[in-house]
Amino acid sequence: MKMLFKFVAAIALAGTIPSLATAADFPSRPVSLVVPFNAGGSTDLLGRAFSREMEEILGVPFPVKNIGGGAATIGTANVARARPDGYTLGYVAAAPLISQPHMRETPYTTADFTYICKTFDSPQVLVTKPDSPFDNLDDLVAYARQHPGELTYGSPGPGSLPHLAMETFLAETGIDIRHVPMNGDAAGAAAIMGGHIDLMMAVIPIALQNDLRTIAVMSDERSDQLPDTQTSVEQGYETTFSWWGGLVAPKNIPEEAADKLGKACAKATSQERYLKVLSRLGATAGYLDGADFADEVSTQSAATAKIIANIQSE
Repeated sequence: MKMLFKFVAAIALAGTIPSLATAADFPSRPVSLVVPFNAGGSTDLLGRAFSREMEEILGVPFPVKNIGGGAATIGTANVARARPDGYTLGYVAAAPLISQPHMRETPYTTADFTYICKTFDSPQVLVTKPDSPFDNLDDLVAYARQHPGELTYGSPGPGSLPHLAMETFLAETGIDIRHVPMNGDAAGAAAIMGGHIDLMMAVIPIALQNDLRTIAVMSDERSDQLPDTQTSVEQGYETTFSWWGGLVAPKNIPEEAADKLGKACAKATSQERYLKVLSRLGATAGYLDGADFADEVSTQSAATAKIIANIQSE
């Protein structure tokens, strides 16, 4: 009987050794980084630059896996449903986390992730055509109040961050500017230059690449890329909005894995090579650790829910 007990105990102990070793040695194999957008977009470019840094820091491959579709909800859901072992992560922008769950039924909520760290932040910029009569927000608001419903603005579509940013500004000012959904930022910029729409919220590279007039940077601080453009706050308005995101994992990954990933993430977002890629895309790291990143997602999700509810009630 003693021999049997020792044999069973030995088997039980042996069964625990691999799991303990796995936790202690994480990562011991490649870590898949899901980008929930098609290859070539801004989030994908940042994800690949970030992946390169994480590979060097942790010493294992970080292959990028693009899973687009469903306004980025398909790839984001893929991360939420993955095995919670730290070997499948998501490089996710804000919209699929904080707006899409309020626009449609998604197979995940913000509570279904472990938040590792925030890795990028880029303020939205209100742009118009180069020969526009609007030089600042006061000019725009004054005209819109005198001509309600005459002006138009474009966005990549309902629930997109540019759409929500503009609706937030309209709610603050009480002005009426009509929404025209566009097929992406590039199409919106072309529509502005062609006189088909009047305004658009965009990321800084879109403004610079298309020589658009920038009325305001929707942030607290000026952008290094647009040093002469005043912020919305400087112009006396409260609306601020940015394109941001970071590294997430499935809920309940091992603490050891979350800790190692968090430390590596903090280091990766401070690397000069990564910062140069951010700068080219008009962004900064905007680094937040896992706890603060989770708090920001929760806060922004609640605020976005109110914006969307107001839009849907109109």
